[in-house]
Amino acid sequence: MAGSNKKDMNQNDVIDSAKAFFTSFGILFLVFLIALVGSIIFPPQHGGEAQGNGGAPTANIDAAAIFKQNCASCHGQNLEGIMGPNLTKVGATHSADDIAKIIKDGKPPAMPGGIIKKQPEIQAVAQWLSEHK
Repeated sequence: MAGSNKKDMNQNDVIDSAKAFFTSFGILFLVFLIALVGSIIFPPQHGGEAQGNGGAPTANIDAAAIFKQNCASCHGQNLEGIMGPNLTKVGATHSADDIAKIIKDGKPPAMPGGIIKKQPEIQAVAQWLSEHK
């Protein structure tokens, strides 16, 4: 009888362990589901949206500094033009999209494309130049 009592306790221990495991697993699964549903309903915001500037990733880019570093050797520190054309009123004849395309692809015969590599920097410089009218 003592042997069968010990065997019953072991089976009860196994059953109790299984119940504890499945209870813990159920709680963890429930937490996972809540996090999954929450991330679908409230997706994380990246870039400018998370900083509250309406998704404008170029807002924190210093376009004038990028221009001076990459473009001023041909277009002048004050946009006056040296080897490249004068850009003091480029916004009067070109939109930001037009300027971005020229920065990205170049403009034959003299302006090579790809001088500014990162798209947000291209957009920032194009927007900045388009404001010069």
